[in-house]
Amino acid sequence: MKRQLITKPGFTLIEVLLVMVILAMLASVAIVMFSGTEEGAKIDTTELKLKAIEKALGLYNSHIKHYPTEEDGGLEALRKKPSDEDIAKKWRGPYLTEAPKDAWDKPFHYEPVDSESSESSGGKPYKLWSEGPDKQSETDDDIRSWSEEYTE
Repeated sequence: MKRQLITKPGFTLIEVLLVMVILAMLASVAIVMFSGTEEGAKIDTTELKLKAIEKALGLYNSHIKHYPTEEDGGLEALRKKPSDEDIAKKWRGPYLTEAPKDAWDKPFHYEPVDSESSESSGGKPYKLWSEGPDKQSETDDDIRSWSEEYTE
């Protein structure tokens, strides 16, 4: 009588381990390739929000005939009707529906600039910026409404 070797279909331990190693290598390559993508998307989103705020500021200026001051409430003047009656008559807002925040959930910074120092803001009557990825103001990764060549 001959003995027949009966083999069961399936994978050996070596085959399973080899597949796991290959999957781990592919996952590590994917992580390296896409790790910078999220941060880049946040920067792009913040730049778009910055441009939207600039447009809202321009619209506010065309109605009120000046950009919001600290007395007007800064960027909040784009959302809430001013208490000053003369300005309230001209106000056609809200120019923004929510408090402007960057992609890192931090508020944008807004600073009106007088005409003598408007060169530091690229000729604009204000400075508008996000702290950027490091969430610290006045660092190289800040996202600004003015060109780097105009910084003080």
